[in-house]
Amino acid sequence: MQILPSLPPGPASSHLTPVGIWQSLLSHLLEQHYGLTLSDTQFADEKVIKQHIDAGISLADALNFMVEKSELVRIDHPGFSIHHQSPFIGATEILRARKATRLLTRKDYHMVTALVTGKYREGI
Repeated sequence: MQILPSLPPGPASSHLTPVGIWQSLLSHLLEQHYGLTLSDTQFADEKVIKQHIDAGISLADALNFMVEKSELVRIDHPGFSIHHQSPFIGATEILRARKATRLLTRKDYHMVTALVTGKYREGI
């Protein structure tokens, strides 16, 4: 049986804006998988995030485009292997980030899911 550490106190997702949710998830994903901070990327600018949300671009697509463009390498892959190790973020990593940032709650599940998949519209 695997015992997971308790989560540190964090902001409730109901108090976050759509941009704040993206910032929270991107911060976690960038630090965990690439060793970067949000301020190391164009996503430090809230307007850039808002443009992605308004255009219906998913969080994974936005992040993976930046990863490809910048040729980022994941730091969470141990060592080298004969098998190709993708630098991209997938649904599993996003779900883990949602859990780590307390954005996997029943209360806001559908809103956050719509937001990270590019299907969010104001007023949902």
